[in-house]
Amino acid sequence: MNCENNILPTSFFDDTLSETEVLKQYKIMTRKNQIVKKYGNKIKERSNGKQFYIYLNRKQISAPNYNALIDTLYDMEFGKFNATITDLYPEWLLWKRDCTAVSSKTLKEYTNVWKKYLENEDICNIPICELKPINFVNLFRKLTKGRELTKKAFANIKSVLNGIYTYAIEQEIVEHNPINDVNCKVLPFKPVNSKNEVFTIEERKSLLAYLQEINDMYSLAIQLDFHLVLRIGELLALRWTDIEGDFIHIQGQYIKEVKMNDDLSFDTRTFENVDRIKGNSDEGYRYQPITPECKVILEKIRELNPDGEFILMQNGKQLLCDTFNEHLHKHCKAIGIPPRSSHKIRFTVASILYSKGVPLTSLQRLLGHTTVAMTMHYLRQVTPMEETVDIMAKALG
Repeated sequence: MNCENNILPTSFFDDTLSETEVLKQYKIMTRKNQIVKKYGNKIKERSNGKQFYIYLNRKQISAPNYNALIDTLYDMEFGKFNATITDLYPEWLLWKRDCTAVSSKTLKEYTNVWKKYLENEDICNIPICELKPINFVNLFRKLTKGRELTKKAFANIKSVLNGIYTYAIEQEIVEHNPINDVNCKVLPFKPVNSKNEVFTIEERKSLLAYLQEINDMYSLAIQLDFHLVLRIGELLALRWTDIEGDFIHIQGQYIKEVKMNDDLSFDTRTFENVDRIKGNSDEGYRYQPITPECKVILEKIRELNPDGEFILMQNGKQLLCDTFNEHLHKHCKAIGIPPRSSHKIRFTVASILYSKGVPLTSLQRLLGHTTVAMTMHYLRQVTPMEETVDIMAKALG
């Protein structure tokens, strides 16, 4: 390696450094020397000696001392100010892991979105400082062309990009997120057929009647779920101590914990309880009423699980989400209705409550949502179309 010793830091000669680290430091110092050669004679010092500055493209750049100004110029040309979305993505993921309350499951979802939609896009390799709203308009039109994306999938993509911009703003790489200036309401999204997304009122009745003849722990868990408005992780995390009179306190989740390593790989870990709610919002910690029928189901569960800490346990262990859904699918097929996931039970109960007159604001509290708009997303048609026709005929004449 042919270089002058005076451009290298003392650490360059540290025998404990790896060859990769040595080459990295050499590259940094070489580039800083390039900055000195390019801008050194343009740098000015204030008369008080407390500030060094330079004008580039009619913009003043200053620092408290000469070396700090060189570092700033280096960052502008080679460092963080030249960083792309691709450069910042891994830093953002680690920042989310270490500095926020995000779950590991969400981190893995971010990774899947990145790999599926963004990793190979040209826009992600342009310095983030140079990106403008039109760049994202073009990206979003490309992604939604032909209505290939649902609104939910698009929201996930925006969540990743907005997250990276939040990190970039905190790192003072940019001052503004240009995505906020894009009108996404005009984009064409893939229509979602919600007809089979939820159980109808009649399907719910048929399934509950069928499950009452079985009454094992998983069938009781499904019955309980149909009387509450919970996420599956919240349902499986319920403790007997959460029951307070005619209410049940929602204050935790049972999740499949996945550890994200520093190299952004994931290690699947065991299921475990966490004292947080999805979204980490205050609204998630809430109370729900226990109906008389719900109390009957809880009494049956207590007979099967008299000594467990958690309500839904079998052989001393909490029930699992995957197995819950396997049982749910099996029972749906047994009575001849389309199989649906546990999450669709939450959609179903919310939709039935709304159809029976429960106000949106009350539903919002029951669901643990931060906005009414989020609650509106859950509402589906759960009554037969003929019933809707009758209601319209009576109301409109």
